[in-house]
Amino acid sequence: MTQVGFHLLESQSGVEAYLRLIGKCVQSLYKQGRKVYIHAKDEEQAHAVDEWLWTQELNEFVPHNIVGEGPNKPPPVQIGFATSEQKPPENQHDCLINLSGEVQPFFSYFLKCFEIVPNVEAEKESARERYKFYRGRGYPLDHKKY
Repeated sequence: MTQVGFHLLESQSGVEAYLRLIGKCVQSLYKQGRKVYIHAKDEEQAHAVDEWLWTQELNEFVPHNIVGEGPNKPPPVQIGFATSEQKPPENQHDCLINLSGEVQPFFSYFLKCFEIVPNVEAEKESARERYKFYRGRGYPLDHKKY
């Protein structure tokens, strides 16, 4: 059964703080040898995450690309976004980082699902609804505040 973790940004706000929290999660999973699929809410957010990951110091760099771009053998971290055709990459069902603000129909394909929540009241309310969804279906839950 998929383990679901909520990472809540509480001490800081803004896009940069949100990207740092996403990056911290991605870097931690990558260092553990995990394969990660980041599901952004839209193409703009996917490119923002991609750009942020490219700007990290060499010792913090994580091999990644946007789904459909890059080499034939995909890197361990791939970034996709919500479209009617978008599905997670094949053979990438280890960890999902969901940024879309909605429960994804494919979240249960993954061993772990991380919901990254910015310090915005409307986003927090949406996260509470997702938390209730997962809890109501018996998924193991945890949460961390940053």
